[in-house]
Amino acid sequence: MFSRSLLVFCFVALLSGGALSAGILYNQPFDGTGNALSSQNDSNGFGLFAEVYDNFTLAGNSSINEVLWTGEYYYPATQGPITSWDVMFYSDNAGQPDSLLYSFNINTTGGEAFLGNYSGFPAYTYDVSLTTPFPAAAGTTYWLSVVPTLGFPPQWGWSTGTGGDGISYQDFLGTRSELLYDMAFTLEGSGSSVPEPVSMTLVGGGLILLGFAARRRRA
Repeated sequence: MFSRSLLVFCFVALLSGGALSAGILYNQPFDGTGNALSSQNDSNGFGLFAEVYDNFTLAGNSSINEVLWTGEYYYPATQGPITSWDVMFYSDNAGQPDSLLYSFNINTTGGEAFLGNYSGFPAYTYDVSLTTPFPAAAGTTYWLSVVPTLGFPPQWGWSTGTGGDGISYQDFLGTRSELLYDMAFTLEGSGSSVPEPVSMTLVGGGLILLGFAARRRRA
């Protein structure tokens, strides 16, 4: 009876270490500097004149179902009427964004919520749930882009963040430039996790006890 119950306990502990976990998959927090890079689809005539991309790599196979980010208004520094968002994931080619892999459009403000004024610019947070999750493979580099449809002026920019590799890119009026910034964004969803040390300790301890119980029975 003792060995059977302990075996079940060990099996559950092992499963809990390698199961799917839901929550934050990747995070580059807002740095609060007031820096922002233009990314905008102008409904007043310029069209998609600016798009910013930032890269990320996940440790395990994951399903991204929510994207959060921070952005600011300038020229002038007043809130504008965003009518929709495009959230896009691109493949990587030699350290730059390449082919479009996934695009999600939503005709809302993206849950725009005032965060505060930073260096004179009003910053807002955004949160979009993806109807169809984006499947991200382990160890693969992807590029994220978030673009509002917004009549210029004002201009909208994706705020800078911390925690990445310090590299992003911007396409502006047909010219691509490397930017020495991380952008502020968070990816949420579910992904495969590796067994945690505490889980492995429980399993290891359980196996030792099972061996002890077997020896005791033989004796």
